Amino acid sequence: MKKFIAMLFFILLLSGCGTNHEKSQGEEMSNESIVTKEGVYVGLADTHTIEVTVDNEPVSFDITDESTSDLDNLNNGDKVKIKYEKNEKGQLLLKDIELTN
Repeated sequence: MKKFIAMLFFILLLSGCGTNHEKSQGEEMSNESIVTKEGVYVGLADTHTIEVTVDNEPVSFDITDESTSDLDNLNNGDKVKIKYEKNEKGQLLLKDIELTN
């Protein structure tokens, strides 16, 4: 019985030593992973995704808290400059979008 308790304690001790590599929602990612492109704003694909034509291809971007207010003044067909990053799951997260001339 003592061996079982000691083994259980050891397992619990080791499980607390792991590290969490996922970033929390409030953490900033490094600027190295942010990509800037120009394209044409197509519009909302759904409540949390926009579509922008980039390099003659339609691309979907997930709207983030920091980019939500930037969408209010955009119309379909507007030329835009976008900044985005790709997360570990392959999703494109919109960081900034602004009108270009």
